Amino acid sequence: MNHQANYPPRHARHTQSKRKTKPKKKKGMATWVKVLFTVILILLIGILAYAGYLIKYGNDSLGKISKVTQTMGGGKTEKPTVTVKEEPFSFVLMGIDYRKELPGLRTDVVMVGAIHPDSQEAVLVSLPRDTYFQIPGYGPDKLNHFYPNFHTLMKNGKLDSASPEDEMKIMLGQYIGIDIDHAAVINFQGFVDVVDALGGVNVNVDQDMCYRDRADGTNINLKKGQQTLNGQQTLDFVRYRKSNCSPMTKGTTDFDRNVRQNAVLQELVGKMQSFGGITKVTSLIDAVADNFSVDMTPDQIRSVLTTYLMIDRDNIHYLSVDGNWVSPYIYVDENKLEEAKQMIQDVLDGKSLNPPPLDSTNQDGESGSSSTEGE
Repeated sequence: MNHQANYPPRHARHTQSKRKTKPKKKKGMATWVKVLFTVILILLIGILAYAGYLIKYGNDSLGKISKVTQTMGGGKTEKPTVTVKEEPFSFVLMGIDYRKELPGLRTDVVMVGAIHPDSQEAVLVSLPRDTYFQIPGYGPDKLNHFYPNFHTLMKNGKLDSASPEDEMKIMLGQYIGIDIDHAAVINFQGFVDVVDALGGVNVNVDQDMCYRDRADGTNINLKKGQQTLNGQQTLDFVRYRKSNCSPMTKGTTDFDRNVRQNAVLQELVGKMQSFGGITKVTSLIDAVADNFSVDMTPDQIRSVLTTYLMIDRDNIHYLSVDGNWVSPYIYVDENKLEEAKQMIQDVLDGKSLNPPPLDSTNQDGESGSSSTEGE
């Protein structure tokens, strides 16, 4: 059959196709929808490609962060006794005053915490760095002296544990009354880099702060008020203790510092969970990889990230153990310390630290019942 005989002349075909263009559009998808779908598709492909890149990027960095391996062959080897995705675990977090200008290992920040995968709750307890510390086998000394001393003992072959971090876990576990599973260490530069990678933190600077030290380059100069601080300013904010400026600004206590540290941590958690934080994840990985270490295997670190990345900020509880300053020590408030111990134990047991919600139905029922009794 000759199909060509049914076709109109070229000019007529061209004209006819023009006339039929409009009706065909009604049957198809609107142009803007096509464009939108195309953009979404490209975006999804981009996100998936980026996610793959991030996984590789993160995996390459986990080896730097992890201080243990699951295979023999040199270095410290530790079996992953805690399945972090399924079991609660406790930890000690130490912020180290280590800078190129003033190398050292003093623990400027000491926190003990716990986290639970089922309740999705965590607790962080700040201990004053100048705490008078004496328990069987340790002390008396300031709390922030032990970690560098353990390094010295290890260097001289006299440390009983495999590492200074292990010895800190044993010592603080005995102090709190639990077995501490993990230890993490971050230095000052890591803290500064993380804050900068997230675009700073918005906090309320509770007072004017001024302190200068030419020996280590410290130059704290903050004004009171709500503001966004960069990494170095945030470090100054959480570290400030006393003033040597003219005019002098008011000094603060270890308790004040712990309160400021907790406020900054809350802000950082919120930033990391935001879309802006997620898109800056490579910068965060870089900041952490060079300045942070933890005695977890790479698989455990990955599990922690996937299990707790989006934990509700209201489910992260902070407690600062304060006390009385009697130079050169802080003697902690024993009641506050007991409260801290109980909070850590409750989180490990899967008990919620959030106040129970008000049951309006129950209240109405009770009120109705009492009104019936009155009748």
